Amino acid sequence: MATEQPFRFTADDFAEALADLDGEIGKSRNLGKIVPVRLLSAGGFVAVSHLGNRSATEDIDYIIDPNIENLGKIKEKLQKAIRTVADKRKISEEWINAHMEVFAQVILWHGKNLVIYAVKWEWSLARKLKRIGSERREIDINDAVAILKIMMDQKGGPLEREMMKGWNTIVHTSIEDSVLDIVAAGFSAK
Repeated sequence: MATEQPFRFTADDFAEALADLDGEIGKSRNLGKIVPVRLLSAGGFVAVSHLGNRSATEDIDYIIDPNIENLGKIKEKLQKAIRTVADKRKISEEWINAHMEVFAQVILWHGKNLVIYAVKWEWSLARKLKRIGSERREIDINDAVAILKIMMDQKGGPLEREMMKGWNTIVHTSIEDSVLDIVAAGFSAK
């Protein structure tokens, strides 16, 4: 059975869709309070729009500043604007997405002029799993178990093994079953 190939955006396609998004942002009272909305992007969009080493890519991955006041409301309104553009252009709502967002919304330390956030737990755990796979240091296993507990508490249950193995895109290497077994054993021992 053939699977449908996702739409691939050229620089011109992105320019048109982003112009529409810019217009939708301008219509939003909530987003108007923080304009310009600042997003950080990496990956395919940078390659297509700036580097010119690709002719097309599937989406724009972005990070929004986690320190914006009323971040939840801002994300909601931005997503609404993104959906409006997607509907208008008959494209996927994932044409621009926060999948690469790396902030866990956890402030580790803050002062008058500096704020340090934790990265998303998925990213942190994937890095620990990679390190365990190559070095098997006890401290990394303990860290992985602690992160896993937070993630399970937030989810209200266990994480799927295949989902964790899919984090190889975060660390650019395979996450082996044997590593997951080590962390599972450490978790069970706690």
